[in-house]
Amino acid sequence: LSYRWLLNEFPVFIALDKRRFVSQTNGNLYIANVEASDKGNYSCFVSSPSITKSVFSKFIPLIPQTDRAKVYPADIKVKFKDTYALLGQNVTLECFALGK
Repeated sequence: LSYRWLLNEFPVFIALDKRRFVSQTNGNLYIANVEASDKGNYSCFVSSPSITKSVFSKFIPLIPQTDRAKVYPADIKVKFKDTYALLGQNVTLECFALGK
């Protein structure tokens, strides 16, 4: 499966950069340091090249808040599973922490 995210309408796909990352493990969209320009309606676009089929999720609204007074403690939100890899092969590990 391949995961991509739309912003507000098709075909406006999210450009991946230092702030935005799409996990190819679970399809989640991660945005570091949310900005006012991130406001909008997001939809996940999943495609499978092997069966040439694609689907869209319902749109999910994102409304950035301007309240800077809230500071959250760092918190790792990922449950780790045992990971196996063949010697000489590449492996990708993902870990995301939230907070300031």
